[in-house]
Amino acid sequence: MRKILITTILLLSFTSLLFSQRTLFVGTIPLNGRIPLQETFSLDVTFQVPFLLNQNIAGGQYQIATYEFYSNSPDLLYQMKLSPGVDTRLGEGIFAFRNITEGGVDTGGNPIPFRLVVRDSTETKEISNAEFRSVEKNIGTLDGSRYEETGTIFVAFPTVSEGFTIADFSSGFYEAAVFVEVLVD
Repeated sequence: MRKILITTILLLSFTSLLFSQRTLFVGTIPLNGRIPLQETFSLDVTFQVPFLLNQNIAGGQYQIATYEFYSNSPDLLYQMKLSPGVDTRLGEGIFAFRNITEGGVDTGGNPIPFRLVVRDSTETKEISNAEFRSVEKNIGTLDGSRYEETGTIFVAFPTVSEGFTIADFSSGFYEAAVFVEVLVD
């Protein structure tokens, strides 16, 4: 009986040594990741033919471009600014078509003023400037951790009640340009 007891004790001791754990090293493995900033703004000019400038355009609104915006940074604010790309006799910073020769030289004729209207795809917000000046708009609707927005840009001509009459303008060619900037705060 004593032999069995000694054998059992030895077997238990050997088994506990065999299956016991001891710590030889403790440490951590650092893991890091990064999602790169992705920002895109694209502009698609949709009005490719010259405007037929006649009395019928009074009060009319014409789509000239669409835009798409995306950013995966919820911490930044974005603003789109649309300003005149051509100055006319109406003054600096006023949207207007200027009368030009076939060669592109300003004739000095009366400029035709217009407004810009910007409408996002939800059509809940429409931004314009009644004074024919630059239009500034915060862009991007926050969706989770990203900003997205699509929208449309229109040219809007004055109405007859605002004094628009085609007889006030010379025949010939007219040009205008819209300068588009997207700024980040």
